[in-house]
Amino acid sequence: SKMLSPLFSLNIPLAAVLVFTAPTKTPDEIYPLQRIMKEANKTLKEGPEALLNHLVPAEFNQDRYFCIAETILSNINKTQYGTSDNNVETISRVLEQYNKLHPSNCTMKKNGDEEQLRALLMNLYNCAQAIYSRPHSVTHHKTTPTL
Repeated sequence: SKMLSPLFSLNIPLAAVLVFTAPTKTPDEIYPLQRIMKEANKTLKEGPEALLNHLVPAEFNQDRYFCIAETILSNINKTQYGTSDNNVETISRVLEQYNKLHPSNCTMKKNGDEEQLRALLMNLYNCAQAIYSRPHSVTHHKTTPTL
């Protein structure tokens, strides 16, 4: 079966995955992260191709990536690709939900480099997977932290 993760089925630099660092996840981040991975993967597999080839700002800043991705995705004109049910809208909505838990400043360089939307979705998938695979933070009751 062709259930390969995008990491292996598409040729992307592994460095992009390894550099992504973030704090441990909380339980309410689990669902948005799963959803982001699922929808990004589905879009990468199903296209439409014109959408995946669409050029977007190449702005990989690991600390603000979800925030940047939401800004970029929410600005994509869905009707342009003749499909209202493409996952970009869903991903954008889930990112918004996730970003509420991690407010950050999303300013982007004007006239910076560009990349295909495909690359943004792969980065998004890998970032979500990196955070998702970390142990989540546990709240201890009345314990004295060890210094």
